[in-house]
Amino acid sequence: MLLTWLLLLFLIACQKQSKDVTATTYRNPFFGVNPTNTPQLLAPDLLASPAEEYNGAFSPDGKAFYYTTDIPENAFITFTYLQADNTWSKPQVAPFSGYYSDFDPLSSPDGSKLFFSSSRPLPDNQNSKIWYVERTENGWTEPQSVTLTGSENNEFHSSITTQGDIYFNIWSTGNIYKASPSDTGYVVAALPDSFNADYNQGDPYISPDEDYLIFRGYRGDSYGRGDLYISFKINDSWTEPENLGEPINSAANEMCPMVSPDGKLFIFASSRITERVLPDPLDPITKVQDKFTSYNNGMMNIYYQSADFIAELRKKYQ
Repeated sequence: MLLTWLLLLFLIACQKQSKDVTATTYRNPFFGVNPTNTPQLLAPDLLASPAEEYNGAFSPDGKAFYYTTDIPENAFITFTYLQADNTWSKPQVAPFSGYYSDFDPLSSPDGSKLFFSSSRPLPDNQNSKIWYVERTENGWTEPQSVTLTGSENNEFHSSITTQGDIYFNIWSTGNIYKASPSDTGYVVAALPDSFNADYNQGDPYISPDEDYLIFRGYRGDSYGRGDLYISFKINDSWTEPENLGEPINSAANEMCPMVSPDGKLFIFASSRITERVLPDPLDPITKVQDKFTSYNNGMMNIYYQSADFIAELRKKYQ
């Protein structure tokens, strides 16, 4: 009897201890993570939830992180930042987001602007457009839309070079475009057919120096759903897009590629499930419910790994 009570007390103590375990505290710029050769969840105790998280982007100094939180009713720009005590804040909705469907944040290379996509209304348009806010001493300005001459609306997922060129995709065409600054806004041109012909692609990430492009595509060599591809600019011409392969791509959906401003981390979103639930007959349904109220439920999560593979892939063209 005494042994039974001791065992019971031990189990209660273990259960209490497991509940008292605190989540990981992230410190330092770029969450203090070290590059790895295989994809890992990025700051899961801070960012991951049963909702969808994707399109993560750091500020140039690595001290702020913006991403999309997507729920069935709406999508929001969410952010977290490095606090004075060197810990990261709890994520919250960005001060310019919340009322409309906003997604795909991206900081300009100098950090002065934050671009994003939004379905917020304009007098002559109800489709998604590219918007931006500017940083001031008092915070962000009110959002302003980007004027893209020759575009067909439904613009998503902007990426910007050091020279100010914007790369983006249009859902209604399934193609990727480049917008170059002009006196009246931006002049738009489609990328070559090696990217756009007979395919459906988007989510372009253009390197600041415009020497490589990574994007999401649905092509014949896909590992499952959307895969990530890379193309290099060699002598002013783009190489044939190459599937990034495993372990970056999987049978799930991969999208929203990004390279951190320090060039060390490759960031992307994936709907992969790392641990599947296979219930037996007459199992409690809570076994399934608990799985799908966790972040490991087939919704998008943000992953990272070392970006060194980009330089390795480029060697074949040198």
